[in-house]
Amino acid sequence: MGKSKRRSLKNGINDKFPYMTRESALNSVVEELAHGNNVIDTITLFGLTAEELLEAGAAYEDVAALGALIN
Repeated sequence: MGKSKRRSLKNGINDKFPYMTRESALNSVVEELAHGNNVIDTITLFGLTAEELLEAGAAYEDVAALGALIN
């Protein structure tokens, strides 16, 4: 097996989401915020706003803690 295939297969094992829509990303962020996990990458990738997060059910304190990362 070549280096490229080995690298691709190794990275594929750790992929959390093989396909993600904006809606599924929003649900994932809200769920991960509840558990205290890092969600910065997903928020910046999709450009989620504070209003969207709050409407999806995120706690106000969690959204306020993100500060300048969200609009």
